[in-house]
Amino acid sequence: MDVFIHPVAFAGWAGILVTALNLIPLGTLDGGHVIYALFGDKAKKAFPFIVGLLIVMGAFWSGWWIWAALLFWLGRVNAEPLDQITTLDPTRRGLAFFMILVFLLVFMPVPFMTLAQ
Repeated sequence: MDVFIHPVAFAGWAGILVTALNLIPLGTLDGGHVIYALFGDKAKKAFPFIVGLLIVMGAFWSGWWIWAALLFWLGRVNAEPLDQITTLDPTRRGLAFFMILVFLLVFMPVPFMTLAQ
């Protein structure tokens, strides 16, 4: 059965999908910036786990293999802040954890579903 939604609802869904993809905690994506701001160089240790997770999730939606390849190629670089000495104040640390929560809430393991008939 097909479900047709209003174009505005579809635009909202597409915006949520793009937000989730941008918040993947790796490399030069916004999620990578958040993780690097929180954990510094320790964030680089998560690289193989996140790419591996994307490869495993490729069994459910093949688009994750493309994202895994892109992030394997581009995800090794972090944009380092100019001031790496000063730690985040509690407000910014809370905002960073909030952005991780937003990522977890909007992430879709299978954004597009096709039914075999």
